[in-house]
Order: sequence, then C-alpha cells, then structure tokens
Amino acid sequence: MTVFFLVRHAEAEGNAYRRIHGQYDSLITPNGLRQIEALSRRFADIRIDACYASDLYRTRKTAEAVYVPKQLPLVPDARFREVNLGRWEDVPFGYLERFEADDMYKFNHEEHIWAVEGSERWQTYTDRFVRALKELAQNHDGQTVAVFSHGCVLRGVQKRLSGMDKVPYCDNTAVSKLVYDGGVFRFEFLNDNSHLPEEISTFARQKWWRQGGGKDYNMWFKGDGTQYAAMLAGAQAGALRLRNDDGGTCWIEDLQMFDEYRGKALGIQLIGQAVSRARSLGKTALAARVDAQNTQALRFFETHGFVKTQQDGDASVLEKSIEVPKLSK
Repeated sequence: MTVFFLVRHAEAEGNAYRRIHGQYDSLITPNGLRQIEALSRRFADIRIDACYASDLYRTRKTAEAVYVPKQLPLVPDARFREVNLGRWEDVPFGYLERFEADDMYKFNHEEHIWAVEGSERWQTYTDRFVRALKELAQNHDGQTVAVFSHGCVLRGVQKRLSGMDKVPYCDNTAVSKLVYDGGVFRFEFLNDNSHLPEEISTFARQKWWRQGGGKDYNMWFKGDGTQYAAMLAGAQAGALRLRNDDGGTCWIEDLQMFDEYRGKALGIQLIGQAVSRARSLGKTALAARVDAQNTQALRFFETHGFVKTQQDGDASVLEKSIEVPKLSK
C-alpha cells in the first residue's frame, strides 16, 4: 500500500492576476508565501517519505513546505505539470469569458471534450499523471509520498480516479489523500483547506467566486504593447501605459482604475498585464516612479511586491522582480 498526499500549489500570479496559466511558468504571490507557511504547519507531524513536484516553479516553491523541514530531496517530474493550454496560455480570464465563452464553459464543466489549438486533451494529461502515480506507488510501496501539482490537472485526475462528475473546489495548497492498495486507487478526502485561515485562503478572499463566478470582475486588455485599455465586459475600467527602455526593466508610466471601479481589488490585474508584457520582451523587473506624498499609490505597489529602491527628488522609485527561477540542471 502507498499513501499519497496530492497538494495544489500556493497562490500564484495567475490566480491573483486573473490570467489562465497552464505550463506558463510564474511566481508565487506574497499571500501564497503565507499559505506555504500554513501548509508547513499542517504537515509538521505527518510522516512523509518522499516528495515530488511538477517541474514548474510554483509547485517547486510550494513543496518547500514539506521537503525542507523534513530534509528530503525534491524530485521534479514534468508528468505532474498543469494542463498545456496551447494558445490560451497567459490569456486574461476576462478575454476568454467575453470572446470564447463556449470553450470556457467546456473547460470548466466538460473537460472531456474541451480543446483549443495546441492544447492537451483530457485523456492525455490524466494518462501521464496516473502513469506517474502508479510508478511511484511501485517504487514507494509501504511509504507516504507528497506530490505537488496544479488545479486543473488535479481536477481531471480526481474525477477519473473517483468516478465522480464533480469534485470539491480545490483552493490553493488544498490537500487530498489518496491510497493505492492492490492496484486500486481510493480517495480518503478531497481538496481539504482546513489549514488555511480565511484571511489567506484564495477562495475566501476572492469574493467574486461567490458573487457570480467572475462576472464583473475579470478584465481583459486591448492595446498596442505600450498603452492598454483595461476592459470590464464592454466598458473601459482603467488604463495602463508602459515604457520599454534598453536593459532588463520595464517601467509603469501610468496605472489607473477609473473612479467608479476603484475599491474593487481590480488594480492587481493591471499589474498582471504589465508583468505579462514585460516578460514577453525578456525583461526581468518592473519599476514605477511614484510621488512620495501619494501614500495610497505607494501602498498599492508595495502590497503587490514592489520594493522602494531609491528616492528621486520628490518621487520614490519602486521595483519588482518578475524573473522566474529556473530548475537547475
């Protein structure tokens, strides 16, 4: 018999920026780091004999909750990666909801028939994951194994192995317990997030989920790579302007939500668009120059990972690293 704990990664950029990330590699958010600390406390008294993770950064970072305190090696395995989303990779949810609603519905409710150009099919990604689990079950007979993976692929595997048409929502760092005995998989529990206080649960913090499933929350962007209109359904809700100089930094020249859309926690999606554009240009950092007296703007940037690096006259310069650490060879 082999016992598995299947763990979804901590809150990552796609979750916070409201962009669909499959095998797009991204960073953990500041709130995700708090979730990792809570996950570590959950596993403190649980014996784990081996630790595996998808080779993407967000799962490898989350796995530190277990393998670091237990002094285990981490084994990266690409078979535990998220679904390859093809042409959907790093697209804002708001765009898909507005322009590809039928395929978005299939993705969320009818995974067996969903596909877009370049994507994996349900059978392919669940096959690779289940084959890997069976291999680990043979290699770790009599042991307990932690596997860190991703929400969509976990949902597909859970449905396949349980025979259920629906499974509970999987919060970031939620844990499932799976037993492999006599060639048969059996779940003891699914997607438990009881280790997360409400204030750091992604599910609890994103009230949009319980107020219409994304309606009037997920934005999309139209622009030329330098200036963007931030769109909410069919109306412009804000604006973003970038400056791409030589070197590794992309500058945010202007970032604003229009008055009627302020106070709705939407501004972070503009940060997400800036991160996406900057990475596509090979940049490793974002920077913004903010009036030192504008405490609201300073607090906004600092909340979302920017750090003050210098004072330039009456302005503070804040920077944020967007470089995703790669797996060492």
